[in-house]
Amino acid sequence: MSLIREEKLHPVQHFNMHDDPLTNIETLHLLIWPQGLCIAGYGLSGNILTTKVYTFAAHDIHAIESIFMNEPLVAGPQPVTHIWMAEERNMIIPQHLFNEEAAALWLDKFHHITAHETIHSTTLKQAVSIAYPVFNDLNTLLKKYFIEGKLNTLSGVLLQQEISYEHDVLDIVFLNETVAFTIRKKGKLIAHQIEKVTDINNLVYKIASISQDHKIVQDDLKVSVSGFCIKENIVNELKQFYPKMVVPGSEQFSSFTLLSKLISCAL
Repeated sequence: MSLIREEKLHPVQHFNMHDDPLTNIETLHLLIWPQGLCIAGYGLSGNILTTKVYTFAAHDIHAIESIFMNEPLVAGPQPVTHIWMAEERNMIIPQHLFNEEAAALWLDKFHHITAHETIHSTTLKQAVSIAYPVFNDLNTLLKKYFIEGKLNTLSGVLLQQEISYEHDVLDIVFLNETVAFTIRKKGKLIAHQIEKVTDINNLVYKIASISQDHKIVQDDLKVSVSGFCIKENIVNELKQFYPKMVVPGSEQFSSFTLLSKLISCAL
């Protein structure tokens, strides 16, 4: 038996919406961030049947392969059709200015890109492209196990959500230790970042600083929260700063809110 199989990991979060999800899954989606991943199974109509969330040390390629080898969800005939990367380093570039080589140079200027990474890009319907790096070992692993999987970016999902032109909006997505936040002022994109967050106060301070620079009143922000492994104390802290925050009803609700966004961009 290989070392990888001996290092079998167990999900930290697991929800089923069907008595027998394995035989009813039509397609699988994989969402990866530096310290974890989620495997979600969808039915024929795009309904969420099951989801499993794993966590591991940042960029632990051996832990990731152990999950791929041992997880029953990805062992069946249903293909992983979409792979969503929650990339901490990215650039949003207007499509008419996008050039693959130039994007790589600019990414390296603002975010150090190693020799072990390759730049990928995703084009959005808003006529912009998002350039982001993927570690070569991870890319090789994804091609090995999920040859049908289309590589995409979580940022593309979050930036293509329905836009409110009446409110100033803050969308926060928790992925264990990684957090994505998007701020819009009356429909205009102000900021979009994905980063590791160990102290919620630092996140609130950064959002407050951006809001102040753009004359957004914090109390008027319409805030939505979704994602995985959202702790109750974090929700309670956020409620103190954002009175108009939409509070997740449960861990399952917050998870399915994000997973519904993924499938809506794939249909």
